[in-house]
Amino acid sequence: MSNTVIYTLMSSLITKKYYATKEEATDKLGVYFAFDMIDAEQMTELALLAETVYAPPAEPEAPVDPETPVE
Repeated sequence: MSNTVIYTLMSSLITKKYYATKEEATDKLGVYFAFDMIDAEQMTELALLAETVYAPPAEPEAPVDPETPVE
């Protein structure tokens, strides 16, 4: 398979959260990178994609009561 096919496939799998964890996805990326199936730029882009897709959801901030004095 060409670099483009692997890149596109991994991008799709990561976006759809195919892997259970970010670590599982990045481990797979490491294998493809080690065997020169993706280049450094593609590895970086896919790792950043995994970071954003698998990031824990942000906790909503508690609403501020305007009547409560701020210390």
